Amino acid sequence: MCCNLAGDANNDGSVNISDLTFLVARIFAGGTAPGCCGEGDADDSGGVNIADVTFLIARIFAGGPAPLCGPAGMGC
Repeated sequence: MCCNLAGDANNDGSVNISDLTFLVARIFAGGTAPGCCGEGDADDSGGVNIADVTFLIARIFAGGPAPLCGPAGMGC
């Protein structure tokens, strides 16, 4: 479940390339988890992974579908 804005993994109030950077750091370098895991789960798959990065790339650069909220209680 999203706390604020679906896809806003870094919780800065907007969905943009900084959210991509935040998720890549989390997935590949053990960076900080999203403050609200649902916001990092942009494709609503139930987890935060590279598919969420791909989903956000499509949204930001190609007008893909809007991010969705992940389920409540998921881990990230």
